[in-house]
Parts: sequence; structure tokens; C-alpha cells
Amino acid sequence: MRAGRLAAGLAAAGGLGYLVWLARHRAAWTVLLTNRIPAHHEHWRERGRRREGSVLYVALGDSAALGLGASRPERGYVGLLADEIARITGRHVRVRNLSIDGATCAVVLQDELHRVPDEPALVCTIDIGANDVWSFEPERFRRELGQVLAALPSGTLVADVPSFAPLPVAGRVRRMNTIVHELVAAHGHVLVPLNATTARGGPLSALRNAAGDLFHPNDRGHARWAEAFLPPLRARLADSGY
Repeated sequence: MRAGRLAAGLAAAGGLGYLVWLARHRAAWTVLLTNRIPAHHEHWRERGRRREGSVLYVALGDSAALGLGASRPERGYVGLLADEIARITGRHVRVRNLSIDGATCAVVLQDELHRVPDEPALVCTIDIGANDVWSFEPERFRRELGQVLAALPSGTLVADVPSFAPLPVAGRVRRMNTIVHELVAAHGHVLVPLNATTARGGPLSALRNAAGDLFHPNDRGHARWAEAFLPPLRARLADSGY
């Protein structure tokens, strides 16, 4: 009896110790990734410079579009998509990455859309909604996302909200994605099945594909995000004559 209580106590202490370690680990990674944000913005400022003969790719969204969590900004999913555009077109790709870390639909409305260039983009992408999960209100999300989609160029590649396994928000994400799918179709854009792609493999795969903060994708995770975008991206380029 005493041995059983001792074993249970040790197990509880071990579990508590792991949770403390995990919290500290995540906090350290959050600081690390936050400190990388200026370098990511600088990278995309350079990639957004005009160059003769280049094609324009416009990206909007949150920290994932910024490439946070990847080892380098260009290894984020936007950088990987830019590489694919360059491969298919044989031309230099000017990337106007307007994304902002922590962005919600409201932030896109206020701080990103007015910076979309007047010149036509060969490709426009957006991922948004991951930060709206925490304060999700269906009518507000519908209204704000609808306003975002109404302002984007026709045929924009719009990702649905990714899987958050193993966090217990799957039901909320399903409700959000019902709205996303409906509005993307209503506004004539192209749905990117990010949720289905990131859900493959379940919680263990999600952990392998996450950076140390267990929220942002790492290099493997960004490659999987790019995987979701690639089929509609290639179709878009084919429609444009490439």
C-alpha cells in the first residue's frame, strides 16, 4: 500500500516536473522566435524590391506567412511557394509579404490590405484565422473575414484554419472553417485545404512539425503548409499561361 502511494507520488511529481520543463521550454522558444521577427521583416523588405522582368507574388497573413518558426525566412511556406513560382516561370519573383505576426482578420483589414500594390500580382495568398481561434465569435469572424475576402484580388489562394492538434480546439476550428469555405466560394477565391493537410498523422506528426514553442511550424511544418498551397498555385500559374 505504502509502495503504491510512493509510486503514485513519484509519477505525479514527474508529471509536474515535465509540465514545468515544457512551460519553460515553450517560453524560451517564444522569446527566441519573437527576437527573430525583425530579421524576417528585413528579409521580406529586400525580397519586395522591384527588379526588371520579375513577377509579383503578394502574401498576406500572420506569423506563419512571415516564416516564423522556420530556420530561415525563405524556408517558410511563402518562401517555398516563391521558389516554385520561379521554377515554373523561369523568372525572378518579387515577393511583397505584407504579413504581420499575431495578425487576426481585424489586423489584416486595418494594417495589411491598404499596402497591397496597385500592380496586378501573378499570385496572391493569405493565411488568416489561427489567431482568431482564441477569441472566436462566429458573427464577428464571418463579418471580418468577409470584408477581407471582398478586398482581395479575385482568385486569391485562401487557406482555411490549420489543425491545432493536440490542442482541444478542434470543434471551434471546424465551425470557423465552415465559414471560411462558404465565404471563399462566395467571393470567387480558391480554397487551400490547409486543415486537412496539417491534420495528417495526428498529434505526433503535429509535434514533429512544430517549432519549440509548439505553435509555429518548423521547417518540416512549413514544407507541409507549402504542400497544401502547391496544387492550387500550379493551377493558377497554368491558367496564367505558364
